[in-house]
Amino acid sequence: MAGEKGPNKRSAMDIKRLASLIQRGTGRLLVIDSRTFSEYNASHVQGAVNVCCSKLVKRRLQQDKVSVTELLQPNGKVKVELGRKQEVVVYDQSSKEAGHLSKDGFVHILMGKLEGTFHKVSLLT
Repeated sequence: MAGEKGPNKRSAMDIKRLASLIQRGTGRLLVIDSRTFSEYNASHVQGAVNVCCSKLVKRRLQQDKVSVTELLQPNGKVKVELGRKQEVVVYDQSSKEAGHLSKDGFVHILMGKLEGTFHKVSLLT
């Protein structure tokens, strides 16, 4: 069931819900585009932040050598408020179901780190 969480369950969000949240503009939404920089530059969700899915970034996340906030704020342009109940939505070029992410895949690892930092983390489906 979408939105259900458990040991192997992850939250999912559809495009209509995301559009509604963006239109409301509450300031509590953080959208993360985990595609390559060139794909992000070609087109992306309004207000999305690019966290490139390189092997180096993946390894540094796995080894806790970089924090999620460091990835999101490399030049201070992104406002991340850890104390507030900020909702995070992650998307990439191929993930369709939150419960079927590869355990060694970048999106799975990124979402795991985000879930330890933010109030609610969902995959855009």
